[in-house]
Amino acid sequence: MRLPIRSGSRSRIAAMIVVTLMIGALTTGCGNEAHSIKHASIIDVNMPLKQGDAKAKTNTELTPGQSQTSDVVTADVGVKTGGGIALVTATPAKPSSNQEKPEATPAKRKAETDADKDAAAKKPSTSVSGSASQAGAAAGSVKHTGTASTQNKPVQTKPVQPILLQKPTEPAVNYIQKQGAKLVALTFDDGPDSHFTPAILSILKASKVHGTFFTVGIQVNRYGTMMKRIKADGNEIGNHSYSHKDLSKLDRNQILSQIKQADGLINKQTGYVPRIVRAPYGAVSPLVRTIMKENHRDLIGWSVDTRDWAGSSVAMMRANVNKNTHPGGIILMHSFGSKLDNTVQLLPLIIKDLKNKGYTFVTVSELLAAKASHKAKK
Repeated sequence: MRLPIRSGSRSRIAAMIVVTLMIGALTTGCGNEAHSIKHASIIDVNMPLKQGDAKAKTNTELTPGQSQTSDVVTADVGVKTGGGIALVTATPAKPSSNQEKPEATPAKRKAETDADKDAAAKKPSTSVSGSASQAGAAAGSVKHTGTASTQNKPVQTKPVQPILLQKPTEPAVNYIQKQGAKLVALTFDDGPDSHFTPAILSILKASKVHGTFFTVGIQVNRYGTMMKRIKADGNEIGNHSYSHKDLSKLDRNQILSQIKQADGLINKQTGYVPRIVRAPYGAVSPLVRTIMKENHRDLIGWSVDTRDWAGSSVAMMRANVNKNTHPGGIILMHSFGSKLDNTVQLLPLIIKDLKNKGYTFVTVSELLAAKASHKAKK
């Protein structure tokens, strides 16, 4: 146990009392380990302080502003041989890295404060939000106060490149309409497929009739062989978009993308980019019309909807065609879908009916050529 030593009768008496209490605590076995003591000199508290030991008194007194934990000379208490109490002085303990630093004087604190202000003034004005830094620097959530010009600088985005369509490469059609001939075009949408399309092709070939197939890009990609057969049989192929989206609800680039993708797939199978286009559902807008005109495409509709896509009966569809077909008409049917069994049954019937009425079956491009020729003669 360590105790500062001071001179004077009162201090000596007080020291004796404290030492007696401490020894009592030690002899009762409080469980504390004995101190490691480096002996410097032995002072008997029962004897007067020698003149040569005056230095011990001086070292026990604290200088102004000195901490008790720093350079105080302390004394360990022990039992002197032969009775009596001895105080053994120890060398001052070296301050550890964990000890508190002595309190700075006011002048030193002021100097440190001024230095911190100078350093802060030279440091760039950048702040990091506490929540962002705690959440993780990986998120990169750093807020730069910066200057006003940096904060208001607009974010540069890469401009969207406009989509351009290839010019149609479909061979030009020259069709001369016979005097008094009634022309009609049979058209088939949404194909090709491997079930209804080959059945329709067989009927057309047996009837010596050509039709026009408006094909969808994703189907063209799946049934390339069927595309080649459509062309080989003398039928015409048109563009019906890539994925059958409603073009009237798309923006310019989206419309162009639908047409361009289908163009590429059709060209791969047939060797040409089609000139004719039919919008899915027949849904068109002023923008769709403008785009088709700008790209030299003919936008094709129909005059008779068989409603085969709805599963209409053969009798109903046959009556509809016979009633509403007129010269220059275009009849809508489908070559891919879930309810087209009746279409396959209907096709030979209406071919026969319309032939009996004097109609000549042509492709859409032949029909357009005939109309253009007729108009030029007027």
